[in-house]
Amino acid sequence: MKVTPTTPQGATDLVRLGSRGSPLALWQTRTIAEALQAHHPDLRTEIVIIRTEGDRNRQDPLSKIGGRGIFVREIEAALLRRDIDIAVHSMKDMPTAQPPELHFPVVPARGEARDAYVSRDGEPLTADRGCLRVGTGSLRRRAQLLAVHERLELHEVRGNVDTRLRKMREGEVDGLVLAAAGLIRLGREAEITEYLPMDVMLPAVGQGALGVQTRCGAAVEALLAPLHDAATGWAVTAERAFLAHLGGGCMVPIAAFGECRGERVYLQGLVSSPRGEQVLRHRIDGPGEQAGSLGQELAEILLSGGAGDILRRVAERG
Repeated sequence: MKVTPTTPQGATDLVRLGSRGSPLALWQTRTIAEALQAHHPDLRTEIVIIRTEGDRNRQDPLSKIGGRGIFVREIEAALLRRDIDIAVHSMKDMPTAQPPELHFPVVPARGEARDAYVSRDGEPLTADRGCLRVGTGSLRRRAQLLAVHERLELHEVRGNVDTRLRKMREGEVDGLVLAAAGLIRLGREAEITEYLPMDVMLPAVGQGALGVQTRCGAAVEALLAPLHDAATGWAVTAERAFLAHLGGGCMVPIAAFGECRGERVYLQGLVSSPRGEQVLRHRIDGPGEQAGSLGQELAEILLSGGAGDILRRVAERG
């Protein structure tokens, strides 16, 4: 196999990147393809669009059809079949358990992690105007919204960003809560009415970060190495360890956010009852190199403080 001067020894000169077909997913995948080509100018890339279960079923709530995994299973299968070399995901969509043959060799620098509120009338969530119909398909968002805004009427709104914005304009809801990163990446930042602060809306694990997944030991890992951001890697590792240790699945509202300052990770986590009647939060910090242990420690603190009871109650209800 020909090896160009800009391609690490043993790496391929064509990289196939698997992606969902939504505008946001394609933006994310093109970003990784362009970053690869910026570091390896002779590299050729090809984007392979893969339709997932989450794309096919736009009606049912995510919590009822499989949660995070519905957006990744078909893409991971293509990676295992060697139909693609890299899978590009939104990290917040990724289950904490992966097939043993797959991993994330690099984590690129994170984008905006906060959620945003987009309003049809341009007024913020806190405006005094009676009952407000807000669209979101996320249990995490629903629980946190209900915890601080009792007058909200929450509606399940599925679809890509453009679809949800269209439904809002057509009057299905008065406003939407969305990941700010998606709006920014699609050039829709001007439509954001307000960024929701972390003390009101803690984000999903991995929100704003990209998951760049490969087969373990694949030659393409050498090409990806320059894309890694250590601070984001530590933060996401801590968040995912927190979620994995809780083992809450998709039926319990769980949120976390890690932030690196120097060599330390400052991690905050949340577990809530589904309707926000009981919300448990805590924060700790520790060395970035111990990010995984930090996430587990925070999970243990919340479990012993009542999160274990929430998890058991939700499991008993099925």
